Amino acid sequence: MSKTLDELGGLPLFPPKARTSDPDTSHQAAASVEDSAETQRRSVQYILRTYGPKTADEIDAVLGWRVTTAGRRLPELRALGLADMLPETGATRSGRQAHFWQAVDSPTIED
Repeated sequence: MSKTLDELGGLPLFPPKARTSDPDTSHQAAASVEDSAETQRRSVQYILRTYGPKTADEIDAVLGWRVTTAGRRLPELRALGLADMLPETGATRSGRQAHFWQAVDSPTIED
């Protein structure tokens, strides 16, 4: 029998990112956003599943996030097999080109 990642307790957490050379305050700040990154990944995945392919900028706009928030979560979702970057691009709010991303069916883990 297969179980989805959600059935196993949700998406795995990614370790907060701070360089070893960063000051203690940077490491503390990175650790403090661990739970919000999980929530953000779930929100990005929901937007892609609900509305179809979007750029990171479009996801940020839909969710009312500051620019670059979704862009940090999308590679994590790709690493989990939950999102793919498409070859197509579209204009961001600043006029630059960005790739569209799409949701991928939830991977399953065999018992």
